[in-house]
Amino acid sequence: MNKIKITVVTVVYNGADIIENTIANLINQTYDNIEYIIVDGGSKDGTQDIIRKYEEKISLWKSEPDKGIYDAMNKAIQLATGDYIYFLNVGDNFYSNKTLENIITQSQYEDVIYGNTCIKDLNSERIAKAYPLNLDWKTMPYCHQSVLIKRTFLINNLFDLSYKIAADYNQYHELKKSKAVFKFVDETISIYDNSGFSSQNAKQMLNEYIDISVKNSPGFLKKIKVRLYFFLRMKLRKI
Repeated sequence: MNKIKITVVTVVYNGADIIENTIANLINQTYDNIEYIIVDGGSKDGTQDIIRKYEEKISLWKSEPDKGIYDAMNKAIQLATGDYIYFLNVGDNFYSNKTLENIITQSQYEDVIYGNTCIKDLNSERIAKAYPLNLDWKTMPYCHQSVLIKRTFLINNLFDLSYKIAADYNQYHELKKSKAVFKFVDETISIYDNSGFSSQNAKQMLNEYIDISVKNSPGFLKKIKVRLYFFLRMKLRKI
């Protein structure tokens, strides 16, 4: 049987100060059937010069203006040829050099393979365990930097650009409705930089979560429960 091909995608815009570290982190993976795609949003800070420096390690890269991170990720999905797609966006890293190898050896070619995340704040790091799927009405079970999804499922479930922060949460629900088979691997997959756009726009993210969760919660009472939960969550955040 042919070895599973993984497309790793890095989306970047003006990331000259951090993209080299992300590229090096990918290059050091021990798994040896990787397609690496970089989608740059038309950077003006020297990012493209660094990409060119590593061109022989990159399967494909393009640079053009886009409508934001999810638009760039959609472009990458349509360029990918791997069995699975994994997003290692600029500033994020694999938890170890053997991460992809460890994940693949524990899976049985499920549609969605996900694990835990190392959350990196300004002065600390912590391991965030993936949530049980039955709690998906109040949070996304996994970080999108800690999941591999079959390309065939992603092609039919692109990110909805009407969501600026939580399109990955919406996509999770679309995958679920598509009868995707989910597999949890008790492995820390990525180191996620928690200083990004979503963490700086928490109120908008919660509003998008409410919209997505209510939309995907069957029954009037469940929708009320969802709204009450997020109302209390927003109040507690203010306190």
